[in-house]
Amino acid sequence: DYGPATLKYRLFEGDGADEFDTFDLRTSQNYSWAIDGVAGHYDTLVQEVFCRETLGALGQPTTRSRYYHLYLNGQYWGLFNTDERSEASYGETYFGGNKEDYDVLKVETGPYDVQATDGNLDAWTRLYNLAKAGLGSDDAYQRVQGNNPDGTRNPAYENLVDVPNLIDYMLVMLYGGNLDAPISNFLGNTRPNNWWGVRNRNGTDGFRFFVHDAEHTLLNLNEDRTGPYPAGDTSVVYSNPKWIWQKLQANAEFS
Repeated sequence: DYGPATLKYRLFEGDGADEFDTFDLRTSQNYSWAIDGVAGHYDTLVQEVFCRETLGALGQPTTRSRYYHLYLNGQYWGLFNTDERSEASYGETYFGGNKEDYDVLKVETGPYDVQATDGNLDAWTRLYNLAKAGLGSDDAYQRVQGNNPDGTRNPAYENLVDVPNLIDYMLVMLYGGNLDAPISNFLGNTRPNNWWGVRNRNGTDGFRFFVHDAEHTLLNLNEDRTGPYPAGDTSVVYSNPKWIWQKLQANAEFS
């Protein structure tokens, strides 16, 4: 209704794509003076971007950001930042293939359960069931990565999880002491929140994970989020990257 559906612009200068189907414009509000009053000094406006850029610095795909002063019809709304949205068109842009082939998973606020915003939950459910059956053996550990027990690729097996990506993602979560992703301390650590997973159904890569809404981060130097926590024990709709990471620890090579 308001013009071309694709924005053709180097939003992040020489880094990243030069056209976008969608991206988020978001602001940090948790711990701000407007929301939490006396706790406002905890809102540094950098936690979210720091976590995403740290994941990128570890060599993993990440969503890019820049800061902006936002005005709407002349009214100042404060400091916002862009955030590439890690959904199907992101996958097509950075990983190849067609966006119609991507499964994109996120947590729906309210029920706090895992839903597919693109594609379906089929592959994720297969990964969940294999993890629940146990990943301690080399056979099981390599199988979810599409490999033979010796680690060589087996084209007959689907790659369901990018293990190096999961490790780096969890390093960012643990280093920052994230209270609200990929499971939520505010939900008794029994429900997931604020995680995105992306995988091409027709490709050879496993699910990759992305930082999202990391405002409850870098608050307590001694915060320990290693767990284990139960979110995911009872149902695939409450599963999350951390639950898969916990299951992988049963394997000696992973540990």
